[in-house]
Amino acid sequence: QDQCPGGSCSPQLGDLMVGRAAQLSASSTCGLDGPQNYCIIGYLEEGQKCFTCDSRLPYDRYSNPNSHRIENIITTFDPERKMKWWQSENVHQVSIRLDLETVFQFSHLVLTFKQSFRPAAMLVERSKDFGRTWKVFRYFAEDCSLHFPSVSSELADSVDDVICDSRYSGSEPSTDGEVVLKALDPIFEIQNPYTPNIQLITVTNIRVNFSRLFTLGDTLLSRRRRNPQDKYYYALYNMVVRGSCFCNGHASRCTPVDGGRGDVFTQTGMVHGRCVCQHNTAGENCEKCQDFHHDSPWRPGGEDTADICRCNCHGHSDSCHFDAIRFEVTGGMSGGVCDDCRHDRTGPQCEQCRPFLFQDPQRATDDPHACI
Repeated sequence: QDQCPGGSCSPQLGDLMVGRAAQLSASSTCGLDGPQNYCIIGYLEEGQKCFTCDSRLPYDRYSNPNSHRIENIITTFDPERKMKWWQSENVHQVSIRLDLETVFQFSHLVLTFKQSFRPAAMLVERSKDFGRTWKVFRYFAEDCSLHFPSVSSELADSVDDVICDSRYSGSEPSTDGEVVLKALDPIFEIQNPYTPNIQLITVTNIRVNFSRLFTLGDTLLSRRRRNPQDKYYYALYNMVVRGSCFCNGHASRCTPVDGGRGDVFTQTGMVHGRCVCQHNTAGENCEKCQDFHHDSPWRPGGEDTADICRCNCHGHSDSCHFDAIRFEVTGGMSGGVCDDCRHDRTGPQCEQCRPFLFQDPQRATDDPHACI
């Protein structure tokens, strides 16, 4: 089950949010400091359908159903899943952040909004150095020229193009509206993601920034009506970050990263981050050759992995290193040089006896007593 027959292989995709409630945060959540009122659009004028948000304690269907903390957006399939959600305060600028424990391969992001409009403007950022630097992945706006005037709204030509998308920011639907972000648009999707010249999207952090509420012409400071801001906020049923652990095409499954925080890394359905490497590769992301397998250089998994990370020291050394000059001289056949040959051996593969000794014809090359 762990093997990768032939060419490259990849672990299955899953929801990177599952099991990571402790690594999820929001810059604004209603009711954290005490009860706050909010109303549902369409009922404010009659003074009806207003509710209380109290998120001082976690959500519980019976004892605390009005808690709308950020962990509520992690997808579950229980019958009451539509009874809980995350909700912000009545402010424009709000961000949601997911911090991963290692590098993961990103597939797509889906946000499902509750009984609130999708943002008039928002953007998604990604980091691949644990939050030290960030890069905008995609802008979303009802009016791109108004909210992000310097950003192109044309179709992307490559996965690195940053554009503004207006498909997911309108007033309809006002319930269960979605925002969808794919790592690769359909025109870039390919059968083998490890084909050369195709850049994979890897992430250690995802940040969703809501920058402008959809307010139906009102402003948050307006006082023409009674507390018009009570009906404007962000509310999400679900946030799905789809992806897999990143193994460079050299693993079909992954295990928890060492040093994981307790039971959080044992939740059913969780996508783990440490690759179970094949093809003689090693590292958290199978990004290097195993020790003693440097006769041919490392490279990402592809159609043929037979000549990746191999080394032969005939049992006379415990390590070898890759030598680019030897690899070139041999026409790409062998670049491995064995380190510290034992048993009176010498040569790049410990295949020769040292000076003044010769190979006993009655013994095999890997015999430790063959040099006499």
